[in-house]
Amino acid sequence: MNQQGIISEKPGITILDIRIAAAVAICCITSTILNHFGLKLTYVEMHLEIIQKMTACIACLLCCQDTVTSSKKAGINRLIITAIGGAVGVGAVLLDNVLGNEWAMAAMVAVGVLLTLFLCKMAKVPYINARIGGVTFILVSCTLAGNARIWYAVLRFISTLYGALVVLLVTWIFEYFQRKE
Repeated sequence: MNQQGIISEKPGITILDIRIAAAVAICCITSTILNHFGLKLTYVEMHLEIIQKMTACIACLLCCQDTVTSSKKAGINRLIITAIGGAVGVGAVLLDNVLGNEWAMAAMVAVGVLLTLFLCKMAKVPYINARIGGVTFILVSCTLAGNARIWYAVLRFISTLYGALVVLLVTWIFEYFQRKE
């Protein structure tokens, strides 16, 4: 702890860092293999990744903790906020498809962020997670066009779930071998 009372980490690579990197590598490899074999969801002319590399890897970064129990809790929180942000995003997309007005959509984005934050707080997730739920809402409602956004939301949830499961597996394996020592 330094003079300002802030805990500082020593530079270097920790076991947690290695677990995070291993989980990220597994998600990258999985996504790459699926893409290599053309296993994508095709919607209109778009080819959407079934396991979104970026989403799965971000889930690894945010969910990987020191123990299986804490990683599981982080994963559950991540799934809750992804589901809430995605569901609110899908609602905004459906309304946008009816209204078709970019000015109305701008207002819906602001209202959607508020609704996402509120619902995440109702779900009792930590506030920083609620903000990340807002990121999911914005990505779903603003990244693509038309109904492709709905498929993006579904695949984002699947990719988050996959990343969280990979984290649990990697954390369990590391804990298992650490106990053996």
